[in-house]
Amino acid sequence: MVAAAVVCVIALTWPSVDAHKSVTSKYTYAEHVFPIVRDRCGACHFPGGPAPMSLLSYKEAAPWAEAIREQLTTAAMPPWFADPTGPAVLGGHALPARDLDVLVTWAIGGTPEGDASKAPVSSAPPLVWSAGPPDRVFDLPEVTVAAGATEEIKAFTLPTGLQKDLWVRGVDLLPSERSMVRAVTVAVAGGPVLAAWLPGDVMMPAPSGAAFKVPAGATLQVAVRYKKNWQDTQVARTDRTRIGLYAAPASGSALTTLAFDDSLTLKVATRILAVRPVLTEPLAAVHVEATLPSGDKVPLLDLRSATAGWGRRYWLTQPVDLPAGAVLAIHVSGENPSTELLTLER
Repeated sequence: MVAAAVVCVIALTWPSVDAHKSVTSKYTYAEHVFPIVRDRCGACHFPGGPAPMSLLSYKEAAPWAEAIREQLTTAAMPPWFADPTGPAVLGGHALPARDLDVLVTWAIGGTPEGDASKAPVSSAPPLVWSAGPPDRVFDLPEVTVAAGATEEIKAFTLPTGLQKDLWVRGVDLLPSERSMVRAVTVAVAGGPVLAAWLPGDVMMPAPSGAAFKVPAGATLQVAVRYKKNWQDTQVARTDRTRIGLYAAPASGSALTTLAFDDSLTLKVATRILAVRPVLTEPLAAVHVEATLPSGDKVPLLDLRSATAGWGRRYWLTQPVDLPAGAVLAIHVSGENPSTELLTLER
């Protein structure tokens, strides 16, 4: 839905490059804008990437100046929905204020290129595992989204062939066709969700040495959302995604998940490490909280302008310990989505 919104905006504002437009920006693409988009946007906005356009050269970025301004000022981009005024979470994608000022000033100030001799070369980031080679790798079957088709959702069942239990501290994904792999969930059949991956994600290990237990003989259940960019609609695209599991030492700190649609009362004392709202529609606000037996409220997660299809797992900067009898609840500006909390057995 983010990509569709960008395309709609651009269709209306394409003539944003005006040879007669006055230049008022003190920032240029070559010196100021490129380092920001390379470091902050380049994981998706590269040639052949999941975003509908590359921003890694002046010729690629300048025509999208008005869309860049609108997406940034409405906080639609970068696609990170954790409210900075809510509970702190790890791995935030929000732009620092200075970077935001540079990009918006450049976009509305005539989009100067700067010294063309210093112009960087547009290129895709390398296709490599974000945390180095995994301990176990599983290959999904090859999938082709045919010419004329736009989107498909596929479910796969992968036997692990494990002869003994494997403790997993993190998971990474490596799509071969990065332009159309939009979301992946990896779960143990009958067990926890190991990963909820989105483009641009890197492997984030569980904190404090905690890990998921993947039992001997377990089967992985994998769901993949494939969606081609608008310019690829009439082109067949083929992908074969690889799943990498990073092992941890055998541990008694086993991660588990709690899932609920509206509210849930804890039967035992529980440590909350992460929250993953599962959204089926765009929502202006999502608030997950716990009510203690004393009546006190403990906020766990706040999202704003959350878009469906981006079911990210948000790791809490500080885990929250809750007593038995605490009531977990989710409040939204619309119909309640389901919610998953990642907890630590104690």
